[in-house]
Amino acid sequence: MSKINNSFEYYQSNQSLLSMLNKNKTGNPLINQLISNNDMKFQQKMESMGLRGKKGQTKYKDVNKSASNLLDALENLSDKDLFTAEEGKEIDKSDIIKKVNNFITAYNSTVSNLTTCGGALYNSFKTEFEEAFKSKSAEFEKLGITINRDRKLEVDGDKLNAAKVEDIKSLFGPGSAYVNNLSASVDSINTIIGKALAISSSNYNAKGVTLY
Repeated sequence: MSKINNSFEYYQSNQSLLSMLNKNKTGNPLINQLISNNDMKFQQKMESMGLRGKKGQTKYKDVNKSASNLLDALENLSDKDLFTAEEGKEIDKSDIIKKVNNFITAYNSTVSNLTTCGGALYNSFKTEFEEAFKSKSAEFEKLGITINRDRKLEVDGDKLNAAKVEDIKSLFGPGSAYVNNLSASVDSINTIIGKALAISSSNYNAKGVTLY
C-alpha cells in the first residue's frame, strides 16, 4: 500500500483527540497553539498532494474518475468468460482485443490525470505503475505494448492483433499478477482521493486532523 495511504490512516486515527481539544478550546494557549500548528500542517499536506481550492478538487475528481474506469477495464480483462468459448464456437478474439485497447485508453487517461494533479500522489503512483509494467515487460512486448517517455502505454495494433490468445490471457486473464498488483494500486488511489476530498470539503481541519 502507498505510504500516502498509510499516512492518511494515521491522520484519521488522531481526529477524535483533536476534535475533543477543539470542543474545549477556551483560550488555553497550549491548546490554541496545537490547533494552529495542526491547521498549518493540514494546508501544507494538501498543497503537497496537489489539492488546494476548487481547482485542486477538480483535478482529484478527474483522477478518481479515470482510476475507476481503469479498474473496470482490468476487471473486464480478467473475466474468465472472456477467454472461454461457447460449446461449438471459437473464442471471440476481437472482443479480447477490444478490451485490451480499452484498458490502454483507461490506463493512459489515469496517467494523464495523475500528471496534471502532480504532487506526492503523482510521484508515488507513477513508480507503482512503472514497476508493475517492468515486472511484465517481456509479456507486454509479445502483445506489442510498450511504455513511452510520458509513461503512457503505446500499442502496435498489428502485433496485438497477431498475438496469441494464450499470451493475452497469461498477462491479463484470471489470476493475473499484473492485474492484481495494478488493481491494488488503483484502489489505493481511489481511497486516498476519497479521504483527501472529504478532508478538503468539510470541517476536518477545523475539527482537527493531525498531519505530522
